[in-house]
Order: sequence, then structure tokens, then C-alpha cells
Amino acid sequence: MAKLVLPPLDSTLLTLLDYLDFHAKHNADQPYFLFPSSNDLTGPMAALSFGEVARASHRIAHILRPGREGKDGDVIGLLLHTDTVLYVAVVLGALRAGLVPYTISPRNSAEAVCNMLDATNCTRIVSHDLLAALVAEVRADRDARGKRLHIQDIPDLLTVYPTLGNSHAHTSVEAYPTPQVPVDIDDVCVYLHSSGSTGLPKSIPWTHRYIAKWFRLNLIAGARQRGICFGAMGLPTFHAMGLSQQLFFPLASAHPVVVYAPQHPAPPAVPHPQSIFALARASGCSALSLVPSVVEAWARSDEIVQFLSTLQLVTYGGGPLAQSVGDRLVAAGVRLRSVYGGTEFSGPVKLWPEPLSAAPEPLAPSADWAWLAWTAAATARMVPQGDGTYELVLFDNEEYPLAVYNVHGEKAYATSDLFEPHPTKEGLWKIVGRKDDVIILSNGEKIVPIPQEGHIGTSPLLMGAVMFGRGREQAGLLVEPAEKYAFDPRDEAALIRFRHMLWPVVEEANSTAPAFAKIFKEMIIVTDPAKPLPRAGKGTIQRKAALAAYADEIDKLYETVSESTSIEGIDLPRAWTEDELIPWLSAQATSVNDDHEPTPDKDLFQQGFDSLSATFFRNRIIGALRATREAHLAQVAQNISPNLVFEHLTIRALASFLSRAADPTLSDQPSAPSGIAVADIEALVHKYTGDLPAAKATRPAGKPAPVVLLTGSTGNIGSHILASLLADTRIERVYTLDRPSVRAPLERLKAAFEERALPADMLDDPRLVALAGDVTQERFGLGAAVYDEVLGAATHLIHNAWPVNFNLPLQAYEAQVAGVRRLVDVCAAAPRHVRLLMTSSIGAASLWDARRGAVPEAALPDPAVAASNGYSASKYVVEQILTGAVAKGLGATVVRMGQACGAKATGAWGTTEWMPIMVKSSASLGCLPAMSGPIRNWVPLDAIGEAYVDWVTADGALPAFVNVVHPRPTSWDVVLRGLREELGWLPVVPLDVWVAKLDAMSGVATADDLARVPALKLLALFRRWAAGQEDGAEGVSSLVFASDNLQHSSPTMRELQPLSEEHARMWVRYWRSRHYL
Repeated sequence: MAKLVLPPLDSTLLTLLDYLDFHAKHNADQPYFLFPSSNDLTGPMAALSFGEVARASHRIAHILRPGREGKDGDVIGLLLHTDTVLYVAVVLGALRAGLVPYTISPRNSAEAVCNMLDATNCTRIVSHDLLAALVAEVRADRDARGKRLHIQDIPDLLTVYPTLGNSHAHTSVEAYPTPQVPVDIDDVCVYLHSSGSTGLPKSIPWTHRYIAKWFRLNLIAGARQRGICFGAMGLPTFHAMGLSQQLFFPLASAHPVVVYAPQHPAPPAVPHPQSIFALARASGCSALSLVPSVVEAWARSDEIVQFLSTLQLVTYGGGPLAQSVGDRLVAAGVRLRSVYGGTEFSGPVKLWPEPLSAAPEPLAPSADWAWLAWTAAATARMVPQGDGTYELVLFDNEEYPLAVYNVHGEKAYATSDLFEPHPTKEGLWKIVGRKDDVIILSNGEKIVPIPQEGHIGTSPLLMGAVMFGRGREQAGLLVEPAEKYAFDPRDEAALIRFRHMLWPVVEEANSTAPAFAKIFKEMIIVTDPAKPLPRAGKGTIQRKAALAAYADEIDKLYETVSESTSIEGIDLPRAWTEDELIPWLSAQATSVNDDHEPTPDKDLFQQGFDSLSATFFRNRIIGALRATREAHLAQVAQNISPNLVFEHLTIRALASFLSRAADPTLSDQPSAPSGIAVADIEALVHKYTGDLPAAKATRPAGKPAPVVLLTGSTGNIGSHILASLLADTRIERVYTLDRPSVRAPLERLKAAFEERALPADMLDDPRLVALAGDVTQERFGLGAAVYDEVLGAATHLIHNAWPVNFNLPLQAYEAQVAGVRRLVDVCAAAPRHVRLLMTSSIGAASLWDARRGAVPEAALPDPAVAASNGYSASKYVVEQILTGAVAKGLGATVVRMGQACGAKATGAWGTTEWMPIMVKSSASLGCLPAMSGPIRNWVPLDAIGEAYVDWVTADGALPAFVNVVHPRPTSWDVVLRGLREELGWLPVVPLDVWVAKLDAMSGVATADDLARVPALKLLALFRRWAAGQEDGAEGVSSLVFASDNLQHSSPTMRELQPLSEEHARMWVRYWRSRHYL
């Protein structure tokens, strides 16, 4: 690797792009980002080089503003919750495109986001599906107010970094056009925003001149001198501290920064004390920037404290750190320092001795770790407040410019932060609070209490209310009852009644507050009549004196809250069964998650949960178990894991776990899907087949060019069907119909193609018309003109959209069943012949008796064969609907789908299915499970897509049923050999031994373990296989399915070659390309 060349900090380089291009020329192969190359952190760190980051900026610039069309200086909002490496590239790409990026926190409300857009005349944003709900609210506001808003999807990770992790595999990129006019150093480079702690966030412009100052700050310049490698994995990029560590420091120093491994389009890694520590230790970084809550969590571990003592520097900021914690760390040799700054004025702290020496000395542990000194570059004035505290006011100067001013008649910024001087050492200061009484939580979030206190204080129940929580993980509320409601708070029954009466007004106050400022019922303290709140002469509560008076009660509350299992005012579950637990758990989850009702089958942490809400949720579950007063439930409560919610990520998974744990006869048994009543299946069949219409049109004598309406085109199978249709010139037109989303239909298709390694340029085909709609709605949710156009042109209707969830009851699928009946009615009423192809599943025969031979390619008269779960039963019902429709003259084919596996051409196989989950987990466990016997029913995705083309272009009549299974089965031995070869010849162990390894982890698994070994989430399934309750790893797929109709109707299937070792190797390579392995 070439010698490192440090960029000059003397204003030779004026802009961020100047620095980036300097490194692209002089330090192209030097690492910019370091991140794990493997989930278990055993391998070397992967890297993205300065050269690759520079090339990424050109790629993104081309995407955001092709050809540099339009004018420079337009603001583009970045409303993103994505990986650091992608976020930084988008910032730099926007700058390259001549745009002004606005890094917007995704934690903001829609009102706050709209306020920011208005303040900066921003009419376009970059976002993605993870923030669809927030974006939809913003779009609705813009539409209602007649304001233009263009929403662009964030580019895919591998589009931005095509050689991700291999910095030497240089890829060419077309240089983006340079600006016609030189950049003015006083132009706005980027917008950030304030925290909104005193109202709506304020937009803060950062000019090129202001940013250049950051590069010369004491913190960055001193760390550059010492060759420090920062671990900044716990910092959000949209924040000023995140930008300084993840963008400014690498550009200023030519040294890398350590971040989490990218995993877009999945949500980015959630910073967690354990994962930050593990990555810091594995990466070899020499300094860490942390929030106080992480430092406090680490201080309890001798192992972590010892590791921290080996680092050159550990900084914390954004909130206070308990004195006892810092003292313990320093006593153990940790070089701990407090840092301080603000979006409006950067960081005035002197961390390293000044002037910076050419031969710098390392820092030593210091008893003054919590105290701050100001850099000589800053003009700082400490303004006395008359109570022993001082407000910091900073003045603009050439070496230390400010982003904004707020002092009338002065180029100065009054921070509102209050400090106290060191008792013996002049020039040292400690932050103690804010003039506006903002509560700074231990995670750095800031709460302005006045609006919530004011709203709650209007209740006739109260004389006053004071919020507290400085330096804590969550806020609490101290309330003083009005005289006629006063009571002794030691009276538990009276306390419960009073909290219950007060709770509606607290909920109202919570509804207007940020999520992190929400007050939980458990966090309310009621004053003692014998100790009224202290008040000033004019009757206002003296906040500091009030909190001091109740300091003991507040401390005691925080000491017990993590163990608190109070369920006062909360109804217990009517029974500890899955059916009763789902609504009860949903109600509790709603209560602790800012009143957002969760979807039972969706990851709670993708619905707003964080570690705090998970703690309260777990505590309520334990409290309910104890309150039931049954001995075995008390034992269950005692054994509940601290990671309960991380281990069971959905409401349904929690309900299943708790129902089994609560039943003494089942607590040691694996969970199995509940069966479906045959009578329910028959009733639904009768409901939707009783009045089927006769087909109006007969098959035409001629054969018109196929026009296809395809539903579900963004899924695994649907994407490959669409790709195959567009690849065939005989197809005249393809309409796709996918459920409405915040993104345009074509954008979603492109994302789906890119995810599955399909050529996205196929979607530029003029024959494609991408629509948003839903077959369960009238006219498919389309406008009348579009609906008439589609139905007037279509010759084939491929219905491939169907939710896959084996835990849902049959009733949950009725809307989809009704949608199929709607399709049948539409096709039957069409004036021209329309053939309907419906994607079903071999699961519709899941309980077929193998002694009867192969499952036929025909309707199955006994509904009991599909009674294993709601999904299979729903497919059986629609098969019966189509069977009845065929009898009425409709041209319809049931495509009974086997296991769709990785495509022949690309190996693409979606990572949410059991097979990739098993392989990923095996890589972490260090062994593969032994499987044996034939694999009959796995069919490559692209072969499935090509088969649909065979049916659409067929000259003759099609059969009513086809079983899509492989005509030439392979064996598990072949697949395992291919997997082992690509995975480094992992040993193969008996299935029960492999499952035992999962069992050993399950009781102590952390959130990181669940990410590395996702098979833990399917443990019940693998247990059933190991116990022989299902036939091998195929389950229903071990049945034999007839395939004569399939082979006669599809040349693709007739000629399909067996799956080979190379297919298995391709699957692994695909999963690696998506950073799944």
C-alpha cells in the first residue's frame, strides 16, 4: 500500500469534495471505512477505500442529478435510516451533484420534517421503505398544502459500492460534470437541524468555511497527529457528532473510521453496548466516541473496562455521566474525557494540549475527566447567572466561525448551557444544566419539559407537575395533587386510583411529545402532603428545590424500575393461551410504544420499539405472570430471559412462547402450528363457490399476442416471472399490479430486480406498465379509465400475490380469497377470452396420505389434506374456486408451486426462507446438519418464470392443474457437497446434534446471537425435524407429486436439468454478495 499522504489543513483545500478528491489522488487505496467481514467477527476487517468512496460519490451524483441538469444549490432532504457507509456516500454524492444535502433525523415527527422543508425551500427528499409511514405523512401534508415534493429512493448498496469490501478491485465510473462556477466558500454546504428540545427543530446551515474550521478543531487535529483510528459505530450520521467522526475526521486525517457492517436494504445495526464493544475489540480501533448510557453499561464489566484501558482515548458527550462511573474507569487506567459541542457552534473543547506539538504526547488518565477547557481558537465568555453557574457564550472569529448567531447586535451565540467552575483549577468547567431547564437523558436525547408539564398541570386533579430525568435513561413526573385530592402516597390502593384518574391527561401530553420524552405510568411520583413542592413568591414551583426535596424518592424509583413489574390498572390475560395472549400483548405493546398498535407478525423493533420499551414490555409480562398467583406461572416469571423481546421479535412469537411456557404439559415441547378446522375450510369454499358465473367468452379461433396482468411482481417468484415475460418478444404488453406504497411502482420493481440480481434495465421496456393497486378492492383500486384499459387488453391474468405466514388463521386470508373470486368474476364477464393462472402451493396437500401414492395434478376433494395451517387451507380454498370456475367454462390453471430455490443464472434465493437461514446459522455454528434422501420439489426461480412464459404463449389448451416440482430430483448429498465446498468444508453433524447447539444458545441468546444464528427464531421447526415429527428438512415436500401435466405443458420444465453442486455453490455466492453471509 502506498505511503499515507496527509491533506493540508491550511485552506489550500476549501470543500469536502476537495478533500475527497485529494485522497482519491494520493490515498486511493487507503481504507476510509473499516467494518466486519463476518458476522462472528473472527475474520479480518473489511474496508472501503478512499478511492471507492470517491467513485461512489460520482455514481450517486449521476443518479440524483443526471447530466447536472437544472441549477446548483437546490436543497435535498436525506430522510434515511440506513448504514453509515451508504449515508456518507449519499451526502458526498449530493454535494458532487451540486445539491445541498439536509441530514434529517428519522426520529422527527412529520410536522417537524415539513417545517424543515419549508424553512429551506426543499422540494425533494431521498428516503426508503423503512420510513414509508413517515414519508407518507409528509407527502400528505405537502399535497394538502399544494406544495411540490419529489421522493427518490435511496440507491442500492451494491449500485453505490459494486466492489464492496474489496478496495483493490477498482471499478470504472464516469466522472460527474464539474460546476461551471467556482464554489463560494461562504455558500451553504449542508443543512443540519437542532434537536428540537425547545420546540420544532431549527435548520442550521453549515457553509464550506464553517466546515473547514471543523478540520482544524483541537479534537480532530490532535487525533490526526496521533494516528488515531476512531470507532464511531454508535453514532448516527445525521447528527453533528456523527458527521464529524464519520465524514470530517477521515477526510482530515486520512485515517479510517470503524462502523457497523452495511446491510441495506435491511435496517442498519441497532447500536447496543455489547455489539459496540465486540466490534471495537475486533477492529483494533484506538479511540471511541460514546454516549453516556453505553459507558455506564460497560462500567459494570471488568473485561470491558480492561479493554478500554488499552485505548488512546474514550470520549463521551451529549449528556452527563455519573461521577462514580467515570471515577471507576479512570482508576482502572481508562483515558476518559468529556467532549462538548453544538450544531450551531461546533466543538470549542481543548482535548489535546495546545499548541499542538510536532511530537505529541499521549493522554494520561485524569481525575478531571468530567471537566472541560476551551480551545484558544474559540472566543468564549462565561456569563455569570448569579447562582454560581455561568452560561457559555461564543463569539465569531476568523479561526472559529459560528454557524448562526442569536445575540442581538453581536456575532455571537449564547448556548443556554450552564457550567460551574472547577473549585481549584482555573479554566476548567463542568456542564450542570440548561437555562431553559432542558432534561438531558443519558443517551443524549433532550427533553424540554415545559409543554408537557404545562398540559398536565391544567388537570383539576393537580396543583403542579415537574418532570425529571437528567442523566437517566427515561423521564419521570413528580405531581402534587390538588388539596381535595391529596392522600398519603404510601396508600397503594389510593395511589393506583389517583394514577388511573390522572392518566388520560398524561397520555394527551405524551401524544405531542417526542417518543423519547414519553412518560410511563410506572414513572409517576405523587408528592406527600407533608412535603409540599417549594414555590417562589409568585406561586411558581422552584424546580431545582423541588427535585432536591424529592431526590431520595426519585433515586429509589430509578433503582427499582428495571425490576419493577407493577401492573396496576392493567387487566390480566383472560387465559395464558395463544389466542388470548395475542390481544393482551398487543395492548401492552401499544401502551409502551407511544400508542402505536403493532402488527402481530411484524418485528416489534421495526415498529418503533427500542430497548426502553422492550424493558417495560418485559416487566409487564413478568408482572402479569406473578399476579396470576399460580406456582408454575411464578416459576415461569422467574425464568424469563432479560432478552425476552429480542428473542421473540413479534407479538405472535411471544404469545406462542408464553402459552407453551405457561402450560405445564407443553412447556418443554416445541411449538407447532395450530391445525385448521375442516368445517371452516368447507364453509369458506361454499361461501365463494356457491354462485360462480358462467364464462361469457369462448376461446377465440385466432391467437392474439399475449397481454399479461401480473400481480405480486416484486416478490421472489413474481420478479422472475416479470423478467421472463419481458425477455420474450412475443409478449405484447405486461401490466404489473402491486400494493400501493410510498414509492412509485416502477421504483419498487427496480429495487426488487436489483435485490435479486436481475437486470434492472429490462424495466425500461416500453411494453411494461407498472401500476399500484389491490385485487381485493373494487376495480383493483385503479381509476376507471386505467381499469377499463387493462381489462380490455389483457389476455392472461397471473395472480401471484399472496401473504406467506404459517401462523395466521384461515380467517386472516379471507380478503385474499375474496380477491381471487373477484378475479374469476372479472375474467368470466370479459367480452374476450382471458386465461387466469393462479399461483397455489403444494402446501394445499400438506396432510396428504403418502400411502395413496403421488399427489395428483387435480382438485383434491378432501379439505382435510390442507388443514395444517391457515396458509395451506387458504390455497386449498382458492383451488376449489378455480375448479368450479373451470366447470363454468373459464380458462383457468392452478399452478401448485413447490419450493422455489435459487435461480439457475444468479443463485438468487431470498434470505428470509428456512434454507438460507439454516446455512447462515451453520456458518456461525461451525457445522452443517446432516440431511439425507431425495430433494424432489425444489425448482429454480428463473425456471419458474420461464414456465409461466410457456403457459402464456402456449398454442393449445392448458391443464386445470400443474404441480411445479422438479422432474429430475437430486439428493441432499449433492447439495451438501456444494454448500461445504463454498463454505470452507464445514463439518457435517447429525441433525439432532446441530439442533442441540441451537438449544444450548437459545436460553442465553443476545440480540447479536439472533442476528448471527437466525435459526434460533425457527428452533421449533428444526426441533420437529430432529424429532422425526416431519419427514426430513422438506416436510410436506417429501411427498411425491405427479408432474405429467407440468412436463407436457412446459418445455422449460420438461428439459430442466437436476440441481447440482454448482447450484448450491451459486446460492452461497449470492448470499455473500448480499452480505448475508
